[in-house]
Amino acid sequence: MNREINLGDGGRATWIPIPDVLNIMSLLATVICLIVVPIATGSYFWLSRMVLGAGYVLIASHPFTMAAHYRLWSREGRNKYVTAGKDYPYATGEELVSSSLSVILAALAATYIGTH
Repeated sequence: MNREINLGDGGRATWIPIPDVLNIMSLLATVICLIVVPIATGSYFWLSRMVLGAGYVLIASHPFTMAAHYRLWSREGRNKYVTAGKDYPYATGEELVSSSLSVILAALAATYIGTH
């Protein structure tokens, strides 16, 4: 977030990166399914375990997806966009692949937990 704030101070486009959005959504789902619903009903549901499993996968993949957001896996890095005279894109190709993979793995983990 600090890097995005610095970009905003320089007049460049800023946003919340995809991995952060995924983790915020996971956090909300976790709070609802693991705290709010059990307090209201007095018991956990099968969905609670699935949400927790998916949340574990998403938080574990967050550093890798953030590295892909800043193109740390590429030799050119984010300089590729600056030298081309463009602003940084919302999501890089590497970030989209990593985000998609983490969502797929989270869904598979949740499905596995739900069936066992």
